Amino acid sequence: MHQPQIVDQLSHALGRRVTVRRADEPADAAADIAFGDGSALRVGGRTRAQISAREWALIDAAVHLLDMTVGASPAARRDRVFASLIDDDSSVRRDALWELRSRRWIDGRADGIELLAVVLDPAPELRIVALGRRLATAAHGALQFVGARRGAAIFVASRSLDLDALNRTVDAEAAAQGMTARGFALAAGSPDDGDVDDAVSRAIRSAHLRATLPDQVTSVRAEDLGGWALVQTLPRSRSLLVQACPAAFVLASAEDPTQRDTVEAYLDAAGRASVACQRLHIHRTTLYYRLEQMPEVVREALADGLQRSTLHLTLKLLRLWDEELRRGEPTAVTPVALPRERSAERLRA
Repeated sequence: MHQPQIVDQLSHALGRRVTVRRADEPADAAADIAFGDGSALRVGGRTRAQISAREWALIDAAVHLLDMTVGASPAARRDRVFASLIDDDSSVRRDALWELRSRRWIDGRADGIELLAVVLDPAPELRIVALGRRLATAAHGALQFVGARRGAAIFVASRSLDLDALNRTVDAEAAAQGMTARGFALAAGSPDDGDVDDAVSRAIRSAHLRATLPDQVTSVRAEDLGGWALVQTLPRSRSLLVQACPAAFVLASAEDPTQRDTVEAYLDAAGRASVACQRLHIHRTTLYYRLEQMPEVVREALADGLQRSTLHLTLKLLRLWDEELRRGEPTAVTPVALPRERSAERLRA
């Protein structure tokens, strides 16, 4: 953003007129908020002492952006290099990554780089920057804020990042700024990559995906979510899925979820009874009994390689649809559950 855009967004966010005092104009120590090469911001009707903590977060973000436009200090220079990782120009991105590695501002040349994306409800760039800088401070060196891209705050993450603590911090800081964090995810860049653009895009996509996944999916790494990303691309057509895998809809339409949970756990465990039993907290004999008592169409699907894979995929897709409905996420086709009578008719056909 350019200076007028930054000032306009800050004025809107604060609900007060914000002006810029040039370096050659008289200073006001009580009101001036310095940036750059001697210029300063002034918030209409407020002295520095009257500015609240929430307002300071927004002002700090504006000063950060203004400093980067002029590169007035070593700190601003460092911030500009990190921000260049997500520049529109690929040559700028490559130069920035080379400089960060050469100056050891990130891990050395032999290591990859971890990118974190925190997706927020639609918000102006200034608000995303404000939250991003506060998160980086709260992470005590485990995060370096890069910038805002496609509604997400982007960070370079260290390997010491505590994900559980991050989850709590993201929610707390977002709430303090009157925002909602939809999800976050990590994506690794290869040591051979000269550009982190692909890793940033994967992190953003995975963060959006995380917002719709069932609660039992705990990983936030893009590399672990590839199967879910594939499932998410499938068409929202229940009639097509009923034709492809009637067994999944027999399980999904049952009033008692025990059979569905058993089959899904068994498939998640790749057919390893011990792993499935541990997840379900049941004895191996109980697992085998449940599988033997499944409806015939389900037993047939489990006995055939392709049908078994289709059943697993369809159960995951139905799980994703259910979660999207629960969280109010939009879907291409509203997934209304089929009546049991219709499912039976399709099975007989």
